[in-house]
Amino acid sequence: MAITDLYHAIEAACFALSPILKPVVEKQSSAFGLTTQEMVLLCVAPIFEPECVSASLLNRRSPYTSPDLYRKALENLANGGMLSSRDGVGFRVTEQGLETIRKLNQSLQKTLAGIQPLPITRMMDLASRLKDLADACLETPEPPGNWCIKHARRLDPGRKAPMMARVNQFLEELIAFRDDAHLAAWQRYEENGHAREVLTYLWVEKQAVLGIIHQSLSYRGFSLEDTLSAASELIRKGWVSREGDLLRITPFGREIRRTIEATTDRYYFTPLICFSTSDLEQTEELIKEFRKGMPIMDI
Repeated sequence: MAITDLYHAIEAACFALSPILKPVVEKQSSAFGLTTQEMVLLCVAPIFEPECVSASLLNRRSPYTSPDLYRKALENLANGGMLSSRDGVGFRVTEQGLETIRKLNQSLQKTLAGIQPLPITRMMDLASRLKDLADACLETPEPPGNWCIKHARRLDPGRKAPMMARVNQFLEELIAFRDDAHLAAWQRYEENGHAREVLTYLWVEKQAVLGIIHQSLSYRGFSLEDTLSAASELIRKGWVSREGDLLRITPFGREIRRTIEATTDRYYFTPLICFSTSDLEQTEELIKEFRKGMPIMDI
Protein backbone atom coordinates (compact mmCIF):
# COMPACT_ATOMS: atom_id res chain seq x y z
CA MET A 1 0.00 0.00 0.00
CA ALA A 2 0.99 3.63 -0.42
CA ILE A 3 0.98 5.05 3.10
CA THR A 4 -0.73 8.19 1.79
CA ASP A 5 -3.77 6.03 1.00
CA LEU A 6 -4.36 5.69 4.73
CA TYR A 7 -4.99 9.40 5.16
CA HIS A 8 -7.26 9.45 2.11
CA ALA A 9 -9.32 6.69 3.75
CA ILE A 10 -9.50 8.65 7.03
CA GLU A 11 -10.55 11.80 5.18
CA ALA A 12 -13.20 9.94 3.18
CA ALA A 13 -14.65 8.42 6.36
CA CYS A 14 -14.95 11.87 7.94
CA PHE A 15 -16.60 13.17 4.79
CA ALA A 16 -19.13 10.32 4.96
CA LEU A 17 -20.01 11.33 8.53
CA SER A 18 -20.61 14.97 7.61
CA PRO A 19 -24.14 14.61 6.12
CA ILE A 20 -25.19 12.71 9.25
CA LEU A 21 -23.83 15.16 11.80
CA LYS A 22 -24.33 18.44 9.96
CA PRO A 23 -28.18 18.44 10.16
CA VAL A 24 -27.98 17.80 13.92
CA VAL A 25 -25.68 20.78 14.42
CA GLU A 26 -27.87 22.97 12.18
CA LYS A 27 -31.06 21.98 14.05
CA GLN A 28 -29.56 22.64 17.47
CA SER A 29 -27.99 25.90 16.30
CA SER A 30 -31.36 27.12 15.09
CA ALA A 31 -33.03 26.07 18.35
CA PHE A 32 -30.61 28.25 20.32
CA GLY A 33 -30.70 31.16 17.87
CA LEU A 34 -27.13 30.62 16.69
CA THR A 35 -25.53 30.26 13.29
CA THR A 36 -23.79 26.96 12.62
CA GLN A 37 -20.41 28.69 12.78
CA GLU A 38 -21.27 30.22 16.16
CA MET A 39 -22.33 26.83 17.53
CA VAL A 40 -19.10 25.21 16.34
CA LEU A 41 -16.99 27.97 17.90
CA LEU A 42 -18.94 27.67 21.15
CA CYS A 43 -18.27 23.93 21.28
CA VAL A 44 -14.52 24.28 20.76
CA ALA A 45 -14.10 27.19 23.20
CA PRO A 46 -13.65 24.95 26.30
CA ILE A 47 -10.73 23.04 24.76
CA PHE A 48 -8.48 26.08 25.08
CA GLU A 49 -8.89 26.44 28.85
CA PRO A 50 -7.24 27.75 30.96
CA GLU A 51 -6.65 30.22 28.14
CA CYS A 52 -9.49 32.51 27.11
CA VAL A 53 -10.77 31.86 23.61
CA SER A 54 -10.04 34.75 21.26
CA ALA A 55 -9.92 35.56 17.55
CA SER A 56 -6.12 35.31 17.58
CA LEU A 57 -6.21 31.89 19.24
CA LEU A 58 -8.78 30.60 16.76
CA ASN A 59 -6.70 32.04 13.94
CA ARG A 60 -3.73 30.04 15.16
CA ARG A 61 -5.84 26.89 14.85
CA SER A 62 -7.18 27.86 11.43
CA PRO A 63 -5.32 30.79 9.83
CA TYR A 64 -7.43 30.55 6.68
CA THR A 65 -10.37 32.41 8.23
CA SER A 66 -10.39 36.16 8.81
CA PRO A 67 -9.82 37.14 12.47
CA ASP A 68 -12.64 39.67 11.99
CA LEU A 69 -15.06 36.83 11.23
CA TYR A 70 -13.99 35.01 14.39
CA ARG A 71 -14.23 38.23 16.40
CA LYS A 72 -17.77 38.93 15.22
CA ALA A 73 -18.92 35.39 16.01
CA LEU A 74 -17.40 35.53 19.51
CA GLU A 75 -19.04 38.88 20.18
CA ASN A 76 -22.41 37.52 19.02
CA LEU A 77 -22.02 34.56 21.39
CA ALA A 78 -21.21 36.94 24.23
CA ASN A 79 -24.24 39.10 23.42
CA GLY A 80 -26.37 35.95 23.54
CA GLY A 81 -25.07 34.99 26.97
CA MET A 82 -23.08 31.97 25.77
CA LEU A 83 -19.69 33.57 26.46
CA SER A 84 -18.49 36.20 28.91
CA SER A 85 -15.82 38.78 28.06
CA ARG A 86 -12.61 38.78 30.10
CA ASP A 87 -11.36 42.38 30.14
CA GLY A 88 -10.84 42.45 26.40
CA VAL A 89 -8.37 39.52 26.56
CA GLY A 90 -10.85 36.96 25.29
CA PHE A 91 -13.94 35.03 26.30
CA ARG A 92 -14.93 32.17 28.57
CA VAL A 93 -17.93 29.87 28.29
CA THR A 94 -20.82 30.69 30.63
CA GLU A 95 -23.09 28.17 32.35
CA GLN A 96 -25.65 28.88 29.64
CA GLY A 97 -23.02 28.11 27.01
CA LEU A 98 -21.99 24.88 28.73
CA GLU A 99 -25.62 23.74 28.87
CA THR A 100 -25.99 24.47 25.16
CA ILE A 101 -22.87 22.43 24.41
CA ARG A 102 -24.16 19.57 26.57
CA LYS A 103 -27.47 19.45 24.71
CA LEU A 104 -25.76 19.45 21.33
CA ASN A 105 -23.41 16.66 22.40
CA GLN A 106 -26.38 14.62 23.65
CA SER A 107 -28.09 15.01 20.27
CA LEU A 108 -24.91 14.10 18.38
CA GLN A 109 -24.27 11.01 20.50
CA LYS A 110 -27.89 9.89 20.18
CA THR A 111 -27.61 10.19 16.40
CA LEU A 112 -24.29 8.34 16.30
CA ALA A 113 -25.61 5.60 18.60
CA GLY A 114 -28.24 4.77 15.99
CA ILE A 115 -25.64 4.01 13.32
CA GLN A 116 -23.54 0.86 13.13
CA PRO A 117 -21.69 0.52 9.82
CA LEU A 118 -19.84 -2.60 11.05
CA PRO A 119 -20.50 -5.45 13.50
CA ILE A 120 -19.77 -4.28 17.05
CA THR A 121 -16.54 -6.27 17.37
CA ARG A 122 -15.24 -4.72 14.14
CA MET A 123 -16.27 -1.28 15.39
CA MET A 124 -14.33 -1.89 18.61
CA ASP A 125 -11.30 -3.02 16.61
CA LEU A 126 -11.50 0.09 14.43
CA ALA A 127 -11.80 2.43 17.42
CA SER A 128 -8.81 0.76 19.08
CA ARG A 129 -6.67 0.99 15.94
CA LEU A 130 -7.56 4.64 15.35
CA LYS A 131 -6.79 5.51 18.97
CA ASP A 132 -3.39 3.82 18.67
CA LEU A 133 -2.61 5.95 15.61
CA ALA A 134 -3.80 9.12 17.33
CA ASP A 135 -1.81 8.30 20.49
CA ALA A 136 1.34 7.95 18.39
CA CYS A 137 0.66 11.33 16.76
CA LEU A 138 0.15 12.92 20.19
CA GLU A 139 3.74 12.00 21.09
CA THR A 140 5.21 13.72 18.04
CA PRO A 141 7.88 16.37 18.73
CA GLU A 142 8.29 19.52 16.65
CA PRO A 143 8.13 19.67 13.75
CA PRO A 144 5.23 19.28 13.33
CA GLY A 145 4.26 19.26 17.00
CA ASN A 146 0.86 18.26 18.32
CA TRP A 147 -0.98 21.49 19.14
CA CYS A 148 -4.06 20.78 17.03
CA ILE A 149 -4.47 17.10 17.89
CA LYS A 150 -3.77 17.78 21.58
CA HIS A 151 -6.68 20.21 21.68
CA ALA A 152 -8.87 17.86 19.62
CA ARG A 153 -8.30 15.10 22.21
CA ARG A 154 -9.99 17.31 24.80
CA LEU A 155 -13.27 16.71 22.96
CA ASP A 156 -13.06 12.96 23.65
CA PRO A 157 -16.54 11.88 24.85
CA GLY A 158 -15.01 9.08 26.95
CA ARG A 159 -15.20 5.30 27.10
CA LYS A 160 -18.91 5.26 27.95
CA ALA A 161 -19.83 7.02 24.71
CA PRO A 162 -21.38 5.02 21.85
CA MET A 163 -18.72 3.17 19.85
CA MET A 164 -19.63 5.23 16.79
CA ALA A 165 -18.87 8.42 18.75
CA ARG A 166 -15.48 6.98 19.72
CA VAL A 167 -14.65 6.21 16.10
CA ASN A 168 -15.74 9.70 15.07
CA GLN A 169 -13.56 11.24 17.81
CA PHE A 170 -10.39 9.45 16.72
CA LEU A 171 -11.02 10.17 13.05
CA GLU A 172 -11.32 13.86 13.96
CA GLU A 173 -8.09 13.68 15.94
CA LEU A 174 -6.24 12.22 12.96
CA ILE A 175 -7.63 15.01 10.77
CA ALA A 176 -6.44 17.53 13.38
CA PHE A 177 -2.93 16.08 13.25
CA ARG A 178 -2.97 16.56 9.49
CA ASP A 179 -3.54 20.24 10.30
CA ASP A 180 -0.51 20.14 12.63
CA ALA A 181 1.57 18.73 9.80
CA HIS A 182 0.26 21.16 7.19
CA LEU A 183 0.65 24.26 9.35
CA ALA A 184 4.21 23.25 10.22
CA ALA A 185 5.04 22.61 6.55
CA TRP A 186 3.94 26.16 5.64
CA GLN A 187 5.92 27.89 8.39
CA ARG A 188 9.16 28.33 6.47
CA TYR A 189 7.44 29.74 3.41
CA GLU A 190 4.44 31.96 4.21
CA GLU A 191 2.84 33.19 7.44
CA ASN A 192 -0.31 34.73 5.94
CA GLY A 193 -3.06 32.12 5.90
CA HIS A 194 -5.04 33.87 3.17
CA ALA A 195 -1.96 34.01 0.92
CA ARG A 196 -1.47 30.28 1.50
CA GLU A 197 -5.01 29.58 0.38
CA VAL A 198 -4.75 31.82 -2.68
CA LEU A 199 -1.62 29.94 -3.75
CA THR A 200 -3.35 26.60 -3.17
CA TYR A 201 -6.33 27.77 -5.23
CA LEU A 202 -4.02 28.62 -8.13
CA TRP A 203 -2.11 25.37 -7.65
CA VAL A 204 -5.35 23.51 -8.32
CA GLU A 205 -6.87 25.81 -10.96
CA LYS A 206 -3.58 26.90 -12.65
CA GLN A 207 -4.96 30.40 -13.29
CA ALA A 208 -7.92 32.57 -12.30
CA VAL A 209 -9.19 36.14 -12.26
CA LEU A 210 -8.65 37.90 -8.93
CA GLY A 211 -12.38 38.52 -8.46
CA ILE A 212 -13.20 34.84 -8.97
CA ILE A 213 -10.59 33.81 -6.41
CA HIS A 214 -12.03 36.27 -3.92
CA GLN A 215 -15.58 35.07 -4.59
CA SER A 216 -14.57 31.42 -4.18
CA LEU A 217 -12.90 32.15 -0.84
CA SER A 218 -15.45 34.72 0.37
CA TYR A 219 -16.76 32.36 3.07
CA ARG A 220 -13.44 32.91 4.85
CA GLY A 221 -14.44 36.51 5.57
CA PHE A 222 -11.61 38.36 3.83
CA SER A 223 -12.21 41.55 1.84
CA LEU A 224 -11.27 42.00 -1.82
CA GLU A 225 -8.44 44.24 -0.60
CA ASP A 226 -7.19 41.39 1.61
CA THR A 227 -7.18 39.03 -1.38
CA LEU A 228 -5.38 41.61 -3.51
CA SER A 229 -2.78 42.09 -0.76
CA ALA A 230 -2.27 38.33 -0.47
CA ALA A 231 -1.89 38.00 -4.25
CA SER A 232 0.57 40.91 -4.33
CA GLU A 233 2.74 39.16 -1.74
CA LEU A 234 2.74 35.98 -3.83
CA ILE A 235 3.67 37.99 -6.92
CA ARG A 236 6.51 39.66 -5.01
CA LYS A 237 7.88 36.25 -4.08
CA GLY A 238 7.70 35.07 -7.68
CA TRP A 239 5.17 32.35 -6.91
CA VAL A 240 2.39 33.97 -8.95
CA SER A 241 2.39 36.14 -12.08
CA ARG A 242 -0.23 38.69 -13.07
CA GLU A 243 -1.55 39.92 -16.40
CA GLY A 244 -4.28 42.48 -15.72
CA ASP A 245 -6.72 40.72 -13.38
CA LEU A 246 -5.55 37.24 -14.41
CA LEU A 247 -3.31 35.45 -11.93
CA ARG A 248 -1.22 32.38 -12.79
CA ILE A 249 0.88 30.18 -10.59
CA THR A 250 4.50 30.19 -11.75
CA PRO A 251 6.69 27.08 -12.06
CA PHE A 252 8.47 28.30 -8.91
CA GLY A 253 5.16 28.68 -7.08
CA ARG A 254 4.06 25.23 -8.21
CA GLU A 255 7.30 23.71 -6.91
CA ILE A 256 6.91 25.52 -3.58
CA ARG A 257 3.36 24.21 -3.19
CA ARG A 258 4.40 20.67 -4.14
CA THR A 259 7.20 20.84 -1.58
CA ILE A 260 4.74 21.95 1.11
CA GLU A 261 2.43 19.04 0.29
CA ALA A 262 5.32 16.56 0.35
CA THR A 263 6.54 17.98 3.67
CA THR A 264 3.01 17.71 5.07
CA ASP A 265 2.93 14.02 4.14
CA ARG A 266 6.37 13.43 5.65
CA TYR A 267 5.43 15.11 8.93
CA TYR A 268 2.07 13.34 9.06
CA PHE A 269 3.32 9.82 8.50
CA THR A 270 6.55 9.97 10.53
CA PRO A 271 4.88 8.93 13.82
CA LEU A 272 3.11 6.07 12.04
CA ILE A 273 6.28 4.29 10.89
CA CYS A 274 6.32 2.48 14.24
CA PHE A 275 3.35 0.44 12.98
CA SER A 276 3.89 -2.52 10.68
CA THR A 277 2.78 -2.32 7.07
CA SER A 278 0.35 -5.14 7.82
CA ASP A 279 -1.23 -3.19 10.71
CA LEU A 280 -1.64 -0.07 8.58
CA GLU A 281 -3.10 -2.05 5.68
CA GLN A 282 -5.62 -3.74 7.97
CA THR A 283 -6.57 -0.38 9.48
CA GLU A 284 -7.05 1.15 6.04
CA GLU A 285 -9.26 -1.75 4.93
CA LEU A 286 -11.30 -1.49 8.12
CA ILE A 287 -11.82 2.24 7.56
CA LYS A 288 -12.96 1.53 4.00
CA GLU A 289 -15.42 -1.11 5.26
CA PHE A 290 -16.68 1.41 7.81
CA ARG A 291 -17.27 3.99 5.11
CA LYS A 292 -19.06 1.53 2.82
CA GLY A 293 -21.37 0.59 5.67
CA MET A 294 -22.38 4.19 6.32
CA PRO A 295 -25.92 5.22 5.32
CA ILE A 296 -25.91 7.30 2.15
CA MET A 297 -27.33 10.76 2.78
CA ASP A 298 -27.40 14.03 0.87
CA ILE A 299 -25.27 16.85 2.23
